[in-house]
Amino acid sequence: MFGFNKKSIRLILVNLFAVVVISSALMGCTTTNSNMPPTQAEKPVESLPNQSESQNNKLPEAVASAVLKDASKRTGKEKSELKITTSEARTWNDGCLGLKEPGVLCTQALVPGWQVQVTTNYKVLLYHTNKSGSVVRLNTAANDSTT
Repeated sequence: MFGFNKKSIRLILVNLFAVVVISSALMGCTTTNSNMPPTQAEKPVESLPNQSESQNNKLPEAVASAVLKDASKRTGKEKSELKITTSEARTWNDGCLGLKEPGVLCTQALVPGWQVQVTTNYKVLLYHTNKSGSVVRLNTAANDSTT
């Protein structure tokens, strides 16, 4: 009737499935309930020395802690020797937080999160995180150029 063969029907179904999956992922990333009190992970850090604020967004304590923990492991420095110098709320274009690696598949959905800069007396580390800090990735390309 419409002249569709099995191959074109399969292609239509695959594309339809992709649209449904991406739409579901985007809806999951954008739903919020402003009537609920903040969780422990969403409580803002009261003050971090030299931290830049982006509008009314403050870096959540859980994100700061996760970033400092990773920076401490990488540098061998105590957390007290590290300082978050800047933090900025960002929306990453993919599940790899804008840090794609060869051979690694990334979800194709917008991911709210943070870009955080940590300094020691000799090194600057630039991190990308998701909103809660459960995913923390070091931007090695930026760090290679700053050391």
